[in-house]
Amino acid sequence: MNFDPEGRDYPLYNTQLAEARRREKRMMLINCTKLGSLLLIYVIFNRVMLYPYYILAASVHSGQFIPLPSDAIKYIRSHEELIDSTSFSMAGNLFLVVFSVLFVLLIARLLFRVDISDMMRPRLRHIGQGMLWMPMCLMINTLISILVSILQNYLSHFGVTIPESDFTIKTPDTLSIVMQFCYVILIGPLAEELIYRGLILTLLRPFGKWLAVLMSAILFGMMHGNIPQMSSAFASALVMGIVAVQCGSIVPTLIIHICNNVMASWTDFADALGWQYGTEVYMGMQIMIFFAGTFAVFVYSYRLKIKEDAYALTAGQRFGQVFLSIPMLVYMAYLIVKIVAGFIKAN
Repeated sequence: MNFDPEGRDYPLYNTQLAEARRREKRMMLINCTKLGSLLLIYVIFNRVMLYPYYILAASVHSGQFIPLPSDAIKYIRSHEELIDSTSFSMAGNLFLVVFSVLFVLLIARLLFRVDISDMMRPRLRHIGQGMLWMPMCLMINTLISILVSILQNYLSHFGVTIPESDFTIKTPDTLSIVMQFCYVILIGPLAEELIYRGLILTLLRPFGKWLAVLMSAILFGMMHGNIPQMSSAFASALVMGIVAVQCGSIVPTLIIHICNNVMASWTDFADALGWQYGTEVYMGMQIMIFFAGTFAVFVYSYRLKIKEDAYALTAGQRFGQVFLSIPMLVYMAYLIVKIVAGFIKAN
C-alpha cells in the first residue's frame, strides 16, 4: 500500500514505521549482545580449560596426580618431548573445544534461551546439498590459497612474513595421527559449525538473512587468526552461509567443512602414514574438484539466492546495529588483536 505524504494516513504510517524501527533496533541489540557474550564466553572458557588440561596431561604422563596448575605447567615445561608431540597439542585442542562448545551451548540454551537444535536436525536431502556445493567451496578455497601464496612470495622479497597455521604431524605415531584426525577432520569442523554458523545464523537471521551470512563469514574468517586461512575461510563461508540459511541446517555445511579439512590436511596425513602416491592422489583430487567446482559455478550458482523479508530498518542500518553491541565490539577487537599479534610475531 502506498502512502501519500500529503494524505491523512501518512502521519499514522510514519508513527508505525518509527515504532517498528525502534523495536527492530531493540531486538537486534539484544540478540547481538547475546551473540557477542556467547562468543566471548567461548574464548574465555577455552583459556580457562587450559589449566585442567595441563593437570590431566601432566598427571597421565607422570603417572601420579598433580593437583596444582603451576606444578603441572612446571612439569610439562621440563619435558620437551611432551610439548613437541602432536598428540599433546591435538589432545589439548580436542579437550578445549569439546568442553568449551558444550559449555557455551548450555549457557545459550539455559541462560539466553537460544535454541539451535533446528539447525542440527539431519535430513536425507542435506547430504545431497552438502555434496552439491562442496566442489565449489573447495575450488574457492584453492583459488584463494593460490592468490595468497603469490602474495606471500611477493612480500617475502621485502622481508615480510605472512604467518599461517601449521598442522604438520611432527611425531607420526598412531596416537598423534588419531588425535589429529579426530580434531582436524571431525570435532573441529563440528565445533566451528555449531558456533560460527549455528549460533550466529540463529541469532542474526531474524534481522536479515544476508546480514547473518555476511557476519558469520566475517567472524568465521577472522577466527582463524591468519591471513591465508582467513581469506579462503571468508570466501567459502559466504557460500556455506547461504546453503545453511536455505536448508535451515548446518548439516550440509558440516559435510562441506569436513571435506575441505580432509583436502587441506591430506598431504600431512599422507606424509605421516608414508603413502607412496599421496601427492599424486592429492593432485588428482584437486583436478576433479576444479572441474566439478567450475561446473557448479556455471550450472548451479543461480540457486545461491536469498529472498529477504521486509524490514523497518535498511540493510545498512541493520548492519550498523551489529557494531553497537559492546560484547560484539570486544570480541571483534580480540580477533583483530590476535591477527595483528600473529603478524608482528612472525616478523
